[in-house]
Amino acid sequence: MRVIKAPDVRKAEILDAAEKLFHEKGYTKTTTEDILSMTGIARGTLYYHFKGKEEILLAMIDRKIEQREQTMRQIAEDKSISTVEKLFQVIQLLSQSGMLAEGLHEKGNAELHQESFQRSLLRYTPVLTEIVEQGIKSGEFSCAYPRESVEMLFCASQLHDPGVFTWTQEERQRKKEAFFWMLEITLGISQDAKKTLYHLAGLSEEATERND
Repeated sequence: MRVIKAPDVRKAEILDAAEKLFHEKGYTKTTTEDILSMTGIARGTLYYHFKGKEEILLAMIDRKIEQREQTMRQIAEDKSISTVEKLFQVIQLLSQSGMLAEGLHEKGNAELHQESFQRSLLRYTPVLTEIVEQGIKSGEFSCAYPRESVEMLFCASQLHDPGVFTWTQEERQRKKEAFFWMLEITLGISQDAKKTLYHLAGLSEEATERND
């Protein structure tokens, strides 16, 4: 007897199965047959929800972006921590690439990777801007262009993507220091907030002094 499920439930099952397969086999090597086998659904049901594997991956990306956006909003609304701590927590959250990034980094998926970046930028920018504006009101930040600064810093953060760039440990460390220096300068982070930020980031006093 065929089991009829709500569209949202069925879509979630397809995405869960595809995510597991992409992680185990890689996006390129996973086929729609693999997804059908794992979910036990008919091909027509799969294509009713998604046109193909690429659309499934994009739906997975949107789901992950939405989950992260919700977490970011919780951080932004947390009144128990300072704005600079909120900023650091969001940076840490966004630095977690996860299994979806592995599929995007596979050869031939440059367009999908670009699409993922654009979707992330559009969804995350409003929340990050809100955090920066909170910092301006609290006196932790001084920035004339909050949204534009967030957009540029988000783009600069892509240099840390291990699936795109292969840096030595020393190069990664210097780029980390440079990114937090850019963060400090671009957002006009106060001295007290800067000390907190550098401490949270695990940067040495030497790095802090070098960036004064």
